[in-house]
Amino acid sequence: MSKRKIATIILVVLIVATLIFIWGNSIESVTESQRKSKEVLEVIRPVLEKIVEKEKVTDHLVRKMAHFVEFSALGIELALLLIVLRRVRWQGIFYTAYFGLTVALFDETIQIFSDRGSQVIDVWLDFSGVCFGIVCVLIVYGIVNAIMAGRKHKRRENS
Repeated sequence: MSKRKIATIILVVLIVATLIFIWGNSIESVTESQRKSKEVLEVIRPVLEKIVEKEKVTDHLVRKMAHFVEFSALGIELALLLIVLRRVRWQGIFYTAYFGLTVALFDETIQIFSDRGSQVIDVWLDFSGVCFGIVCVLIVYGIVNAIMAGRKHKRRENS
């Protein structure tokens, strides 16, 4: 099996696991979601209080950050899959972002049925996270490609 095929399988498994994580959290009740947010808050409170005013460090902030972070992870995984599949073109990037938006819409729809309600701001946070993850990976990819091209050009000159 080729390295590309192995990388593709690993990334697809990671993407599926991330989707299960995201949607699994959306299925939880309000009480369970708040309990988890408060637990995470207690762990990261010291760090957040250095960045944000103390009174603004709440479980609500943690929930909003979670939206952005988990969807950033999804964006990273999707962008890496684009690279592995050699589909880094505008169309592939657009479809990847659109997939992330679709996941965000499903996420908020699931929350309606788990009696948590749905918020448009969360869709925007999710989509922003996906786009952030995609852009970060593509910036690193572009830098690495530029470095590799420079090295290749240098070797030709020295030959």
